Amino acid sequence: MGLLERPTALEVRIVAAEGRRVVRAGLVPPGGRLELRYRHSVERTPVVEVFRAEPDGLWFVEMRFLSQGAGLPTEGYVREGGLFVLRRPRRIGEVPLLVSAEGGHRLRVGQDEVDLVAAFGEGAAVRLVSAPAGWRLRRPRPAR
Repeated sequence: MGLLERPTALEVRIVAAEGRRVVRAGLVPPGGRLELRYRHSVERTPVVEVFRAEPDGLWFVEMRFLSQGAGLPTEGYVREGGLFVLRRPRRIGEVPLLVSAEGGHRLRVGQDEVDLVAAFGEGAAVRLVSAPAGWRLRRPRPAR
């Protein structure tokens, strides 16, 4: 057996859009979920977009929203508990995002939540990225 192990976790990164500078990162298991939460700019209602972290990037899982309006889906959704829920899983790779105080953008990964406006400022352009966390050295087991 070799001393290198395949990654068992993925790194979710928030990257400054103007370059490749990683401004925040955290580990999730493959298939780990991320929730991008914000207020719709016109409807002023909550929207939650759910993504799944995979080695080949982020996958869109679903969008939950309270009302229909400009820029929100008008078909393909189901109604669940008073919400519109759109499920069209697909690989999207990265999520580009302009952070705004009006939208109140927040990113939730597991139990951790990041207030993107407080962390990066009004109008910041960021990208959400998922990638393998990298190879690591394996500690050899003692001989029995």
